[in-house]
Amino acid sequence: MRADPRCPHCSEKVSATATWCMHCGADFSTPIDASGGQFAGEASMVELESALEAGDVTGATRLLRHRTDGSRLVGVALGIVALVTLPLVAPAGVTWAYLAAVVAIGAYAARQPSVDDAVRDGGTALAVAPILLWIVAAVLRGFAGVSAVNLLGPALYAGAVLFAVRRLT
Repeated sequence: MRADPRCPHCSEKVSATATWCMHCGADFSTPIDASGGQFAGEASMVELESALEAGDVTGATRLLRHRTDGSRLVGVALGIVALVTLPLVAPAGVTWAYLAAVVAIGAYAARQPSVDDAVRDGGTALAVAPILLWIVAAVLRGFAGVSAVNLLGPALYAGAVLFAVRRLT
């Protein structure tokens, strides 16, 4: 680590061995180097790809935490997951809302200050999206066509996504 380590969240000066910021209270694994803006020992894309190909989700998450663009990568990944899985539980006829949800989930996760925040907040948005899509469909078509049975799939989807998110963070 070169001189002047900084908090990756608020950019205030911290100790080179700090794991939390006394200015903003954020936890982090490694402070960033003020001169280069890189985490000390930043994980390469090759290491990240190797972890993903090996199915090592814990290792991939750990490596993402050491990348300055980790939140953006999580946002892209959540956008792809939303693009592939939301049609399975979204109602028919709201394709525009579904596509808007995909973009919003990815963008929201990518704007988070840390990888853990991106996984937690973006994953929560992904979990809530199918329920919101059903509400949009109900408002557009009238609430008479929506029953509790229609919401069973989105509720199970939300539960599975939230379970996965809690395991990763």
